[in-house]
Amino acid sequence: CKQFCKSDSIFLDIGAHTGSYAISMAPYAKQVYAFEPQRLTYYALCGGVALSGAKNIECLKYGLGNAGQVGKQTLNIVSNDGGGSTMHVQESGKVLATETIDICTLDSLNIEGKISFIKMDVEENELFVLQGGMDTIIRSGYPKILFESNNSENTPLFDYLKEVLGYKIIKISGTFNMYLATFE
Repeated sequence: CKQFCKSDSIFLDIGAHTGSYAISMAPYAKQVYAFEPQRLTYYALCGGVALSGAKNIECLKYGLGNAGQVGKQTLNIVSNDGGGSTMHVQESGKVLATETIDICTLDSLNIEGKISFIKMDVEENELFVLQGGMDTIIRSGYPKILFESNNSENTPLFDYLKEVLGYKIIKISGTFNMYLATFE
């Protein structure tokens, strides 16, 4: 991931969890925006960032989505560590609790500056994040996007990246669910 961050540009950590990527990439980026909507996980993210001493990370307590998702949404919490939480329907018995979160679009943030790299791990909401961030992605010159997809046949997501945005998708070797979208 270090090779995709630039010292004069922005790294977006969308679905930051407790900040592993945000904190690790902060020395290589001018600015890091770390998005984490789940309350307790957000607090852990803020604590980790404070303890890291990184001064260029801004933690944001909301999720990203498309225009149809903007506003209050229900987050299904499926683990005690905050990982895997999703706005999408889960099998009964998997949801430990729910929480109301705020959703906005990436485009509505009007981020100034060039984004060189995006990491997205938003539990089946990746397509919606891209739809709500298309102008930002284009304005930034189609940054590389590292993303998780637990469904390797997530046709709508992969088709949107390839056919609408013009990205090529590379499977990350050694993983079963991580991909890199590059624009060529």
